[in-house]
Amino acid sequence: MHHQHTIRLLSALLAACSICMTATAIAAEEPAATPVKSTTAMAPATDEQVAALIRKLSLADYAQREAATLELIAAGEPALPALEKARQSSDPEVAWRADSAARLIRWHVSPELWARIGDLMEEYESAPPHVRDRIVRILRTSGDTAAIPVLRQVLHKETADDVKQTAALMLADLGSKGLAVLVEEGVQIAGLDPYDAAVHVMLGNSFLNDKNYRKAEEHYLKALDIEPNEYIALYNLACVYSLQKKIDRAIEWLQRAIDAGYNDFGWMEKDTDLDNLRDDPRYKEIIRLGPKVKDEPENPPDDVPNDEPPLQDQIEE
Repeated sequence: MHHQHTIRLLSALLAACSICMTATAIAAEEPAATPVKSTTAMAPATDEQVAALIRKLSLADYAQREAATLELIAAGEPALPALEKARQSSDPEVAWRADSAARLIRWHVSPELWARIGDLMEEYESAPPHVRDRIVRILRTSGDTAAIPVLRQVLHKETADDVKQTAALMLADLGSKGLAVLVEEGVQIAGLDPYDAAVHVMLGNSFLNDKNYRKAEEHYLKALDIEPNEYIALYNLACVYSLQKKIDRAIEWLQRAIDAGYNDFGWMEKDTDLDNLRDDPRYKEIIRLGPKVKDEPENPPDDVPNDEPPLQDQIEE
């Protein structure tokens, strides 16, 4: 296993009292909607298929109406023009279902999440801020990672800063996937700019655990763009390449990690991510030479340095 450098950022995110949005993070215009996927893979719906599904909204059989609604939600943005027209239907059942499906698509609510929460976003759109705040929290507890696209839309569309704050904290609470959204959207906890490299190390670790080596490499390199001597990122890049049997690159990045100050040789020798390097003479030479500085205990505490104020004190009130 690669070096798990536990970062205290997540607890700070959850405890924070304020967030800020970068000027480019939340654009005034709504982003293009991404089609919502159902559990069954399906090709993009044609206009004829959407029209046929809308006709089914008036069927006498409840199960067929429900199934048609689910398929329309799964069709995503391409179904919106027809749904907007169907909202004007003289049949109240068709109008109500078309309105509901269109709203769920705009908020990126998947059919699976809809099955858990119903049309909660209908209440959201007309509720006061304190109720919207509660709905955002319900999304987190009911939806798990299925709530991430919806929470992302809240960041884009919400006008109340307190509700945006809650959406950001709920995304952070969803772990690396939610945190990745915050990074992509440019959402920061106020005062945490120096920790951007640590954010990318955390994300890289998550992708490495999932064996998504391309994304892990991407985030470790982003961390190094911010802090070139972040030796945990350097070391874990060596792990990424070793696991892919890219031995030359793994040796190169391992040496760079040591040059930058990585000295946990005890961990290095038992880290299975580096097993593909064990027989390489260059790896053996690295081990023979040992750390460049006095060795420290394996997996030392990851507390912030003593000369820095506590992380919570760095967060704007």
